Amino acid sequence: MGLQIKRVMQRMKQKVVTQRELAEMSGVTEAAMSRYMRGERQPRAEVVANMATALGVTSDYLLGREEDRSELDKAIRLVARNADAITDSVKRRLIYILAMPDANDKEDF
Repeated sequence: MGLQIKRVMQRMKQKVVTQRELAEMSGVTEAAMSRYMRGERQPRAEVVANMATALGVTSDYLLGREEDRSELDKAIRLVARNADAITDSVKRRLIYILAMPDANDKEDF
């Protein structure tokens, strides 16, 4: 799989990062970044890793190997920070909901 340009562009928009800025943060020229964004060339693994870091995602996400986990990771960190204040009942409900394959469709939390 190659670089998923739509994912890169979506994250650039979310992070308010220009192509020039992404090129600088990734250690490549603006011309090289332009070629990647047009799909004319594929970046080296090191460049993909730098792009991912700049955009706050993983290389696997930019390559289409995984879905965006940033919201899930935020939720996990929030629960972990507040674990002492969460009752056992709420912990059991969270585990139940997160263990469901279609957890996002459940409204009976």
